[in-house]
Amino acid sequence: MILAVAAIAIIGFLVVSQQDKGPADQKDVKLGIVFGFTGPIESLTPPMAAAAELAMSEVTESGAFLGGTAVTSVRADSTCVDNAAATAAVERLITSDGISAIVGADCSGVTIATLQNVAMPKGVVMISPSATSPALSTMEDNGLFYRTAPSDAREGQVVAEMLMEKGYKSVALTYTNNDYGKGLADAIQSNFEAKGGSITIVTAHEEGKGDYSAEVGALAQAGGDLLVVAGYLDKGGKMIIQGSLDA
Repeated sequence: MILAVAAIAIIGFLVVSQQDKGPADQKDVKLGIVFGFTGPIESLTPPMAAAAELAMSEVTESGAFLGGTAVTSVRADSTCVDNAAATAAVERLITSDGISAIVGADCSGVTIATLQNVAMPKGVVMISPSATSPALSTMEDNGLFYRTAPSDAREGQVVAEMLMEKGYKSVALTYTNNDYGKGLADAIQSNFEAKGGSITIVTAHEEGKGDYSAEVGALAQAGGDLLVVAGYLDKGGKMIIQGSLDA
């Protein structure tokens, strides 16, 4: 809900700043909703989209937004993992659907790709509820990117603190091989080691494989007090955890 209200606030600023450039009788402001309606987080996206659209409908029904201007949504599928598909989807939202700003994207990799390839060149604001890669904090965005979720730089600090508080001094670390997983793993490693902890192995795993016995074997051989999996549970994480428990 917070992310949707924030996006609408940004849209309000944009519309006011563009009033002298557009038709005076504009009745709708369109927001693109770019989430992974297919892909590894598809079970999470329906309530996220519904929350954003609920906020839009409440603002519209209030009649208080720019003299009664309606705020409507246009959905697009980021897939979470396919940069080309996400980029094409955002391109369509801007050039064909005429959206004013974007709520999304969701996953870090597609967020970076769509921001750099489409949103920035076209001057369109994006606000993400869930793209947490630390890279998004430092990359050039021309003042067009915002997010309501904290960076994984902070999550890495919290994970390291929890590990030390529970007495774990050494861990094996594996991560989903994408921008999100790599950023989170780097944050965990740097913070844990800064606190005196030891990382016995840092290794990436690909999403959606049928067998992770090689990865489980490498993690087991490296050893450690605990296994840390930074990534998607249903795209390999659960199988690695189960395989490690069975080993």
